[in-house]
Amino acid sequence: MNFSEWPKFVCVECSKSELKSTDVGFECPACGKKYPQHKATKIPVFVSSRSPLDEHEILSHEVKEAALDLEVANSHWNTGPLRAMLGKTSGKRVLSFGSGDGGDRAWLERAGYELVCFDIYPGPFTDVVCDGHELPFADAQFDIVVSTAVFEHLYNPFQAAREIHRVLKPGGTLVGSAAFLEAYHANSYFHMSHLGLTEVFRRAGFGEIELHPGWSYVESLNGRFWVWNNVKLISKITRPWRRFRYLVGMALWKMAYGMKGRPIPDRVRLGFAGSLLFRAVKPNV
Repeated sequence: MNFSEWPKFVCVECSKSELKSTDVGFECPACGKKYPQHKATKIPVFVSSRSPLDEHEILSHEVKEAALDLEVANSHWNTGPLRAMLGKTSGKRVLSFGSGDGGDRAWLERAGYELVCFDIYPGPFTDVVCDGHELPFADAQFDIVVSTAVFEHLYNPFQAAREIHRVLKPGGTLVGSAAFLEAYHANSYFHMSHLGLTEVFRRAGFGEIELHPGWSYVESLNGRFWVWNNVKLISKITRPWRRFRYLVGMALWKMAYGMKGRPIPDRVRLGFAGSLLFRAVKPNV
């Protein structure tokens, strides 16, 4: 990606200055911190001395395209109304927060979005390597931030949400998903309920917050617990049955509350979700 015009980078070490491009990466004119590029991919690496990320390990990371899983990102976007929630946003400049292997990049760009993708390791569809708790982007750079299945892997989701809020333009939108009733996976820290996610986003300064259930606890916990479901073919066969059981259960809950003349409460509507889908808007002030 050509960074000559957009986005603008700031120093994650001192947070005082916009970075200057050099032949081998970027440099901060205020504190002198140098940010190198991955030798093979030329992807810039923005890691402060405070971050638990290992810069040497990142720079020596070997990119193996054959090992990429390009379907996982699309499976997240095909959960519930997540794509419809993205459609409710405005603007085209998007930050993919924790882009992973980048399987969703192609369809997002085909949809007309201008993407900057970052993760904690370099890959063929990654533009920047950085720590999501210390974003190297200047304020108000993006119309939209997308983040699917990342928040549970953050050791400080409150700090990361503040950073997302900072780099969004006024009126900008965060859209994504996070684990709730899922098993521990891939160094996950905080699996959040609807109240937890709401607290994280409100403390960061977001206004309008919209939440929906993603996949169900029957699919996530039941699916992971039984050994045979870890075989892809078996899981593919049994997943529709697990989904059907959840839908039947939720229909019974809705029927029970309907008989009382009451809408189904969030503690039930969202309380049995394996993952939660979210849309949070930065106030336009």
